Amino acid sequence: MKLVICEKPSMGRAVATALGAYEKKDGYMEGNGYIVSWCFGHLWGLQDLEMYLNPEYKHGDKAKWTLDILPFYPKNWEFRYFISDPGNKKQDKLLYQLMTRKDVDTIYASGDADREGEVIIRNEFVQHHITGKKILRLWLPALTPESIREAVKDAKPDSEYDGYDNAGRARAYVDWLFGINLSRYATLKAGIKLNIGRCMCPIISKIVQRDNEIKNFVPQKYIAVESGNEDSPFILKSKHKFDLKDIGLAEKLCDEYNAAGAYVSDITTKISKVRAPRLFSQSDLQSYICKKNKKMSPQNVLDTVQALYEKGFVTYPRTSSNFLAETEISKTDAIINAMISSGVEGIENKPGNKNIFDDSKVESHSALTPTDKIPDALPDTEREVYEAIKNRFCAVFCSEDYLVNKTTIEVTCAEETFKVQGNIMVQPGWTVFEEPAKKDKILPEVHKGDRIPTDFKAVEKETSPPKRFTVESLNAWMKAPMRGEEDLNKKIYSEDEWKDILADATICTEATRAATLDKCIKEKYIALKDGTYSSLEKGHLLVDAMEQLHIDLSPEKTVELQRQIHDVQEGVLAYTDILEATKKIIDEIIGRNSEIESKYAASATGRKNIGICPRCGSPVYEGKLNFYCSKGKECGFALWKSNKLLESMKVNITQARAQKLLENKKVFIKGLYSKKKDARFDAFIAYEDTGSYVNYKIEFGKA
Repeated sequence: MKLVICEKPSMGRAVATALGAYEKKDGYMEGNGYIVSWCFGHLWGLQDLEMYLNPEYKHGDKAKWTLDILPFYPKNWEFRYFISDPGNKKQDKLLYQLMTRKDVDTIYASGDADREGEVIIRNEFVQHHITGKKILRLWLPALTPESIREAVKDAKPDSEYDGYDNAGRARAYVDWLFGINLSRYATLKAGIKLNIGRCMCPIISKIVQRDNEIKNFVPQKYIAVESGNEDSPFILKSKHKFDLKDIGLAEKLCDEYNAAGAYVSDITTKISKVRAPRLFSQSDLQSYICKKNKKMSPQNVLDTVQALYEKGFVTYPRTSSNFLAETEISKTDAIINAMISSGVEGIENKPGNKNIFDDSKVESHSALTPTDKIPDALPDTEREVYEAIKNRFCAVFCSEDYLVNKTTIEVTCAEETFKVQGNIMVQPGWTVFEEPAKKDKILPEVHKGDRIPTDFKAVEKETSPPKRFTVESLNAWMKAPMRGEEDLNKKIYSEDEWKDILADATICTEATRAATLDKCIKEKYIALKDGTYSSLEKGHLLVDAMEQLHIDLSPEKTVELQRQIHDVQEGVLAYTDILEATKKIIDEIIGRNSEIESKYAASATGRKNIGICPRCGSPVYEGKLNFYCSKGKECGFALWKSNKLLESMKVNITQARAQKLLENKKVFIKGLYSKKKDARFDAFIAYEDTGSYVNYKIEFGKA
């Protein structure tokens, strides 16, 4: 009997169906010589710091943070794991029973095809000391029945994926060390809860830095010399610019140009082939979707692609590559044939095309593509994302080239030459599947020597501040953080840049980037609205606190750690080497014992900050009748200490209860009074924020 352990129930159902294990059991499926069961993502998690110090401590218990136990490192780097959720405990017990069944001789580890997936399933073997079984790795780039059966046939020993397990643990351990030590240290020093994360901090810092640049930007006025407007066939902009005080010189140049007149000095026309954009990586897909649909976030896109993957309609989501492996030509044939059978016309495979098939630009995962399983109907969001992936695939494999007539007209005026360019579509090619980035620009028909009317004027202008980060521009920076600002939006990466991207020398990986951004938003450090990021007050506090405490989690440091984690995966570096380097960084920071001046600390404001406003991320202070947002009427959020509902239950909101409400949106209170029954009961007091008012309500459940 063969046992397959999947990462999630949805994957388990797909695998069971492909293998013919149709008999449903409690927590698994069985049939055709296979047992298929699953985890719920991570069943095992890293223990809290308090669990190392006190065997009686239970996850979720209250614990006072103090500086005297920092820094803290597990002895001999022996990190401990635990299970807190009752549902996880039940499933873990079932997996143990299945793994130790006498009739099970082979176990397939079927986590997601990445480091995290390897750790999730490997923990079941490690924590339960499973021996005497043949353990194979089921690597699933797609969840179609055919690809699942093929993966089972080609499965390799799980030991060949030790590098993925080591790298996954290195990442988790490093993040634990930074989070446990530096988050507590910064929180205790600043007087407000702060999250110090290896990937969170450089992202927040980048957005805060950009917003500071915008806020502090001082526009510089200057004089430009221009002829024509939006309605003119030719808009001529001189390279000459003048200070405001030199307006006379600018006007003199305008007079000279208008007197001299302009003429067409050269015309060049060329039919050019415009290459289709490359296949999507996960980040590129997020940028594309979020630009078209401002209501979508990167996490929404990733969740949607994950759902499509689990249904078998697209390949593995968390890929950083825009290329396919050269061995995937036959798989591509199958996808193209399926597309043609579904009614798509004008596509063909292109073996040997290095812009599509290139092994040097693929490591663990190829670019995102549809599979040969075509959906009949999908929910709106899934359809939108699937269509984008499908259309990009069809554009890349379009049989016909997209051709444009590129025309450049040179106009000479006095001693200056101006270039006016336009493109006219000659053959639509791949644009029948996806709109091109540049629209047609039609130029008037002119001939060499023709006179062009001019109306040069001196126009007062001013320099513009840098723009806020969009999903697209921030993704571009996270994918290539070592690029200069002027090169961030370039779509083509050099060979060295591809090596960095495939080695995860980036800000976060494709597997963690969306979740990290989502956490930054939920923790009120940054905001995402209409596809544009902005910093919140808590984000500025974090950056300020890090500077004062000498916590350097710059892009350079983060990228170097990412490189080292990849070296662990490749077997070049032991993960203990990274942990020792991380320990050195933490020791140096905490060893300074720096003091911090924070406007959020009681000493700086004369008022005690009790938490963060859930509306705007500003500090919340205690008043005589309520706990109010420090932005006052500008925000308007407040938790009242008492109202009619609270009075009827003979209870009020204390400072401790307000802190719980701000953290969790509810607080468990014992001994609430019921007027109807003249009795006491226990329940949660929760709040609902309408945007105008904050209303209390009762919720029943166990604390």
